[in-house]
Amino acid sequence: GDVLEIQYEAAYYYVPPSSNEIGRIIYDTSSSRGTGQPYLLVLGSGDMIPGVDQGLYDMCPGEERLLEIPPVLAYGKRAREFLRIPSDYIKLEWKVKLASIDSTIRQDSNDQTREEREGRA
Repeated sequence: GDVLEIQYEAAYYYVPPSSNEIGRIIYDTSSSRGTGQPYLLVLGSGDMIPGVDQGLYDMCPGEERLLEIPPVLAYGKRAREFLRIPSDYIKLEWKVKLASIDSTIRQDSNDQTREEREGRA
């Protein structure tokens, strides 16, 4: 599969026990990973949960998508517990921006590798 670099914000929706209103909690972001770089993954390899993997197909660099992911296309029990996502959550929501494909920005006829963008080439 293609090597993608994405920026993302991941949240889950749930109904708190003391309320009838739906709550939204951000549980992960690419910017919180501490690298200062987009998250690198191989599309279709299982790096991501199925809902995100499917939602990234046919994206173009610079494109942004809002993915609503049902529990059946999300995490298993162990990953949910690790991420502190309640078992009765309603859905996941991922805001995703595709930074590059195969480490090359293919936007506005400006092809640069990641090394060239960072001045290392």
